[in-house]
Amino acid sequence: MKRDTASSGALSRRGFLGSAGAFSILAGARISRAQAAAMGEPDIRFGVLSDVHLRTPGDEDTLLKAFEHFRDRGVDGVIIAGDIADNGRISQLQRCADAWKSVFPGDKGLGGRHVEKLFVYGNHDIWGLYYAQKQDPELARKEGIAFTDERPAQVWEEVFGEPYSDFWIKQVKGFTFVGGHWTKTDKFDGLEDFLKAHAGEIDCSKPFFYTQHPHPKDTCLGPWAWGRDNGASTTTLSKYPNAVVFSGHSHYPLTDERTVWQGAFTSINTASLRYCSHDLSLRENLSGNSHGFQGEKRKHLMKSIETSDGRHGMLVSVYGSLLAIERRDFVSGKSLGDDWVLSVPCRDDQSFAARAKKRSAPQFAADAKAEVAVENGLVAVRFPAAKTVKKCRVFEYEVTATLVEDGVDLVQAQRRVVANDFHLPDSPEGAPGSCLFSPDELPIKGHTVFSVRPLECFGLKGEPISAEFDTSKPLPKPEEKQA
Repeated sequence: MKRDTASSGALSRRGFLGSAGAFSILAGARISRAQAAAMGEPDIRFGVLSDVHLRTPGDEDTLLKAFEHFRDRGVDGVIIAGDIADNGRISQLQRCADAWKSVFPGDKGLGGRHVEKLFVYGNHDIWGLYYAQKQDPELARKEGIAFTDERPAQVWEEVFGEPYSDFWIKQVKGFTFVGGHWTKTDKFDGLEDFLKAHAGEIDCSKPFFYTQHPHPKDTCLGPWAWGRDNGASTTTLSKYPNAVVFSGHSHYPLTDERTVWQGAFTSINTASLRYCSHDLSLRENLSGNSHGFQGEKRKHLMKSIETSDGRHGMLVSVYGSLLAIERRDFVSGKSLGDDWVLSVPCRDDQSFAARAKKRSAPQFAADAKAEVAVENGLVAVRFPAAKTVKKCRVFEYEVTATLVEDGVDLVQAQRRVVANDFHLPDSPEGAPGSCLFSPDELPIKGHTVFSVRPLECFGLKGEPISAEFDTSKPLPKPEEKQA
């Protein structure tokens, strides 16, 4: 039974919707699970996953955890936004279908509730065996999902037991879901014609949901993001302010507030159930963004941090024009933070710049101290984790080496390092950080101050901590043991 009266609990639907602006993502505010529970049952609830990348037996264990969580939360459907089969093999896709059947036999959840499959192909599903054809043509012939032009449709129908088309449309509890498969043409140009052909099936008075594998160009995570499409979907969906897009491909974590973009429509990054991305440019402890800035040729001194311990998914509850999005890590089983709350369509300016103005910078504890030491011939700056302020957690650190002599401050080098736990659930203690400098990067030797500033994901900077070090003293060579 739907609740729409002011007297239906501590936080009624009407009261909540009426104050949606106060809880919008623009304001940086969140709702707790208790507040969400007080609203009662949503109009619809569905799970969202992407980039499962099933490869070998046992890989489906995390997928099973996610399916079971969604089942226990009473979902009406589950989105998988592509890259189900890591190597484009039929047996890998079948492993997903088997996991689904074990948790949702006959497409039913607890109490016989119907649960709709809302899956699409990604590039790994279609092209995963492309390079293997020369090495093992027989395997490609037997197992390749896209070995022939006709096979993707045939495999989909055999494995998932439903008709295939490059674009599909489904109705779930009065809400419209549309999906676009990654095909060999790698284009989503047909979306506009498909939506026009099915215009009568889309209720413009409520949100409708679309999923494809790559992000619509220049939406979630910004124009620098890895894994965007050619822009056709952005052009098309800009005509539908009630559209909500779920897309993957990039693997960026759900701890990054830039996951959500709201402009002409709403675009949401789905993250990955396999590993979190390290495709970020100009960070000393990440490998770089192959689709982003390419001007930095310097070899990084630090190893890229490991991000396979972050496997993310979300649960979406829809209350009229309001979406409450729970974020969860399926390795630890922990929440990634309070729910994001969105109005669809968005009510005001929710650009990244506008949202950044409403946020707070993370800060170091009052007694926090940085330390400088020589390790293997490099200058190592080490520091504790910055603290979350008003639910704005640290995303990265700016580390600056400044020569201070004769009353002059001269910046010699500056680096960015991502927080070692930027992709994991927030914790009170956090993960300590570090940054390395080569002596060659500090050409003028003398009294040097190394300062560290914490930044949240939109770039807002907290107050620095610092440590002093005299670089004029001879530094031990890497092979020399230090006292």
